[in-house]
Amino acid sequence: MNFTPICKTCKKPKANFVCGQCSEPVCKSCGQFMNDAFSFRKEVPKELAHPVYCGQCFDETVAAPLAEYEANLERARDMIVFTKAETKKTGHLKRKELPLTVTDCEDEIETVIRLAYFAVEAGHNCLLDVDVTHRKIIVGSHKKTIFSGTAIPTTIDPSAVREY
Repeated sequence: MNFTPICKTCKKPKANFVCGQCSEPVCKSCGQFMNDAFSFRKEVPKELAHPVYCGQCFDETVAAPLAEYEANLERARDMIVFTKAETKKTGHLKRKELPLTVTDCEDEIETVIRLAYFAVEAGHNCLLDVDVTHRKIIVGSHKKTIFSGTAIPTTIDPSAVREY
């Protein structure tokens, strides 16, 4: 006897995927796929790390944290950033926090956004002394550049920032 899994949501046969939360079969059109979601977080909770969710489990466990993650990512993209070369402009700002560090990023922009995301999670709105470095890795005939960076997070009044 040949058993064909039936989708939990639409009840159609050929449910080729399984919900990571409830382990029920889900078809491709009903499943919620989490490709690279939460990729900027340091640690992803177990209930948010599954690749496929049914609609009900997605709404119950993933929707709210995903909306919060996307809001934090948007705030990270809008963060005030000062590089090490701009130290004269930021000399009066306090540097109380420990520096943030990221490694193994694909490009310079991703490095700064990851630093900014970590600062947003800690409740800050500015990065000081941002320093992005790169190194080349050669494996056979394949060359790849890996970026890493450091920055000091702080909180400032955005209206107090002025251009020199």
